[in-house]
Amino acid sequence: MDINKGSFSLRNAIFPAIMTIISFLLFIGVYLYVTITAIEPYYLVGLVFAIPFICFGVVTYFTGIGQLKAVNSIIITIFLIIVLSIAMFIAFIFISIDAATTETTDIAKYERVMKHRGYPENLLISHFPEEIPDNARNIVFRYNPAFGMGGENFNLKFETDSESINNYIHHFSQVAKWIGKADASEAEENGILSGIFSGIGYEELPEDFTIYLIDSRSDGPVKWNHGMLSLVAISKEKNEIIFIAENW
Repeated sequence: MDINKGSFSLRNAIFPAIMTIISFLLFIGVYLYVTITAIEPYYLVGLVFAIPFICFGVVTYFTGIGQLKAVNSIIITIFLIIVLSIAMFIAFIFISIDAATTETTDIAKYERVMKHRGYPENLLISHFPEEIPDNARNIVFRYNPAFGMGGENFNLKFETDSESINNYIHHFSQVAKWIGKADASEAEENGILSGIFSGIGYEELPEDFTIYLIDSRSDGPVKWNHGMLSLVAISKEKNEIIFIAENW
């Protein structure tokens, strides 16, 4: 009686075994990338990158128990390397594009967005709060990542108590480069253009808001065709504050 019949031997399955290890390490790296670095983590979709590891593992197993000849195992492994490499590359590109074009409006993702975008070292958004205050209400948050020719946009609006509003006014009055109304001639000169508040629900900013310009810059030969803008708008009447940051 052959007591080794059906037992596993790695001798004839070295090639698929090596690919199993390599694909497993690649899976770990890519999965961490699409879950840790993405604003909206791809926990389920990211598991697609485990397919090569599983496929090479199956080939290794059947080769090791003698159900698949060594020559056939090598041919199948080479075929899988070609096909799965192309498929995984396409999947990675798809996820990367989706991550770079997906708008985030989930308030719970606010701190994650700030962290991933380099807060507070990132001067574009350094005037934003580190976290949404506990006493904030009627919160609107919107983040659009930069992709291609599209700009990166940060929008946050909330209502709070009058004491907090007065504290914001005191602080931004000291750091603002310009203070005024949206319809002032200096507003457009500083890059505060029509529609800039549409992301938080105002096609035109109401008169009761005062704008505190933190920074603005126009780049390129055509003024405000490319540039950056950081500002705060505050309404004492509504006890409402708006944070805007754009880089386009």
